[in-house]
Amino acid sequence: MADHEATAHHHEHHHEDPQAHATRRAILQAAIGVSAGAAVLSTLWVGAGLVPREEKIPSKEPVAVGDTLVFATGPKADQEITLDDLRAAQRERIPFIIAFPKSPENVVKKDLITNTIMVILADPNKMSPETRQHASPEGVLAYSAVCKHLGCTVSLWQNDTWLCPCHGGRYDIYNQARVVGGPVPAPVPQLPVKVEGGKVVVAGEFLGKPGADV
Repeated sequence: MADHEATAHHHEHHHEDPQAHATRRAILQAAIGVSAGAAVLSTLWVGAGLVPREEKIPSKEPVAVGDTLVFATGPKADQEITLDDLRAAQRERIPFIIAFPKSPENVVKKDLITNTIMVILADPNKMSPETRQHASPEGVLAYSAVCKHLGCTVSLWQNDTWLCPCHGGRYDIYNQARVVGGPVPAPVPQLPVKVEGGKVVVAGEFLGKPGADV
């Protein structure tokens, strides 16, 4: 009798309702899927935490309206450029000053190459109307000093034109840095400036994209 009951019980165990079996299997598969999904999300979350965040470095911020221009090199490096400095430069072989912008928080933005700027006191009567529009009334002009050819600093002056020492690119500062010689593909952009309290202050964004095009 006991053997018969055991056999019957064994028989019933192996003949489970197919629908119940399918339901249990579906639940199990769903649970496995949720677990795997959670593992993937967890991995992505951890991985995202390992990606270094790009920090904003004040000295690498681009030039902005309200910045003052300071000497980029020489004994006056980081000092604000005055109208008197520009008048003195007019008497030199190189009549302009290479500058960096300094923020109102006194951070010199020297670690971004496209912040290298040329500033000069020029004759407003020689300027084209478009050039004069973005110069100060005194005749202070500013341009990106990064050559459009290969990114050298345009740092020479010859025959009343601005000259790049690397490959002889020439720019006409009186006509929005129009290219007048060399392999340069385009003018460097002008930077609107004004004079406030005797200092050169940025009055607008570059009129084009600074930096090399080639």
